[in-house]
Amino acid sequence: MLINSEWKLLSNVVHAHDVFSAIPQICRITEDLFASPLNTYFNVTNALETIIHIYKSFTYFVNSIPDFRILTVIEQYSLFQRNLHGVAGLYSILVFREASIMNNPTCMETFVTIYGLEFMLQAKCMNKQLDPDSIIIKLMLIVLAFSSNCFTVDIDENTHNDSLLYGTHRLTGSQNVYIDLLWKYMVHQYGYQNAVFRFSRLVQLVLDLMKYSASAYITNTIYHNLVNNVIQKMKHSLIINQNEQVPLWGKT
Repeated sequence: MLINSEWKLLSNVVHAHDVFSAIPQICRITEDLFASPLNTYFNVTNALETIIHIYKSFTYFVNSIPDFRILTVIEQYSLFQRNLHGVAGLYSILVFREASIMNNPTCMETFVTIYGLEFMLQAKCMNKQLDPDSIIIKLMLIVLAFSSNCFTVDIDENTHNDSLLYGTHRLTGSQNVYIDLLWKYMVHQYGYQNAVFRFSRLVQLVLDLMKYSASAYITNTIYHNLVNNVIQKMKHSLIINQNEQVPLWGKT
C-alpha cells in the first residue's frame, strides 16, 4: 500500500508535469490554425515548434524535481545530454496522444514530411500501445530521467569522463524512489498480475522508442540539428540560471 508520504510524492509528480506540460500549448496551436478564417494549415514550421515545446516542457518538468536540483550544473547538463533524446520519445507519444495529433490527418502529413512515412506509422502504432493511465507515464518519465544513459548514440566523446558515470549511486538512489512509487501505484490500482503485464509492456515500448529516437537522430538531419540546438540552449540556460531560485515541483 502507498503510505501518505508516497501519495504526496505522487501528487507532486503529477502536479509538476501538468504545470509544465506542452499539451495545452500544442492544443492551442492546432485549434488556432484550424479555426483561422484564412484556412491556414499545419505546416513544417508548426511541427518543429511542437517538437521544441515538447523538449522544453520536459526540461522544465525535470528541473523542478528536488533530486535534480541538488546536482551540480555540470551533472545536470550531463544528465540531460545523455537522457533527453531517449526520454523525449516517450514524452512525445504522450503529448501526441493527449493533443490528438495522431488523429489529425493534416498534422500527420506534416510530420511525415519531417520524419518519413515509416517512422510516423511506427509512432502511430506505439501511440496505441501506450498505457491509457497517464500517471504511469508521468512517473516513468522521471524514472528514465535519472538513468545513467537513455540514448544509444554516442554524441560527445567527453561523456565517458562524466563524474556521474563513476558514481551512479547518486542517480540510483533517486531512480529507486520513483520506480518503487510507480510499482506500488500500479499494484494498488490494477493488482499484481496486471501491474506485471503493464510494466513489461511499458518497458518494451520504451526500448522501441529509444531505438527509433536514435535512428531519427542519425538519419534525419532536420531532427538532428533541431534537438542539438535545444540541448545547447538548455546548457546555456542552466549556466545562466544556476543561482536562480526555482520553485520545486512547479509550486509557487
